[in-house]
Amino acid sequence: MDKTKVKKAWNVISAVIVALILIAAICALGVAVGYRVQGQTLTVGGTQIRLVLTGSMEGEAEDSIRTHSVIAIKTVPEDKEQADEFIRSLKEGDIITFRSLAPGETGMVITHRIIEVREEGGEITFITKGDANDSADASPVKAENVIGAVTGSNYPLGAILTFLTSSTGIVVCLIVPAALIMIYEIFRIAFLVSKDKKQKSQSEAEDREREIERLRRELDELKRREENND
Repeated sequence: MDKTKVKKAWNVISAVIVALILIAAICALGVAVGYRVQGQTLTVGGTQIRLVLTGSMEGEAEDSIRTHSVIAIKTVPEDKEQADEFIRSLKEGDIITFRSLAPGETGMVITHRIIEVREEGGEITFITKGDANDSADASPVKAENVIGAVTGSNYPLGAILTFLTSSTGIVVCLIVPAALIMIYEIFRIAFLVSKDKKQKSQSEAEDREREIERLRRELDELKRREENND
């Protein structure tokens, strides 16, 4: 294969690799910073992304949630009519995320399973329980405290997000790509310097060869002149 083509191909490949590293680093950093700025959540449209920080939902059920999993939550609509319809659609077995008003847990966000739906005087409340807990939560969950219903969970993605949102993860998002790019640039510069030296050495050798050839021609010319004079 032509060396020029190989060189061009390598330049394209290396540029793509550097670009991918930069894009991955920027995306990871963006997710980590965005998650922190929004108060340990990410909201996209009507879906909220949260990390599960405790093991209260670890159990045998197919949809039980491991610690550090990332969960997708379909949030309660802002429109009152739609919100009422959403709340009434929740049933026993659903997993919901809510703000707890239990003593000592005011405002604490919890994700537990509904084990009973109650309605008294037109007001709906939910009895909830963590899959890993032996008993139900101390206080019923009022409709206005429901953030949304969990639609899915993913542990590997959650483990990655947990790392990225840590101080170490944010630093790694910056340092590792920077180090990789720096190493690449060092090797590239070293290659260019070596190539330049080689080309310079080759050019000097060619200049010497041309000078030697010139001197040889001049010497031959002098010899011919001496022979003619004789």
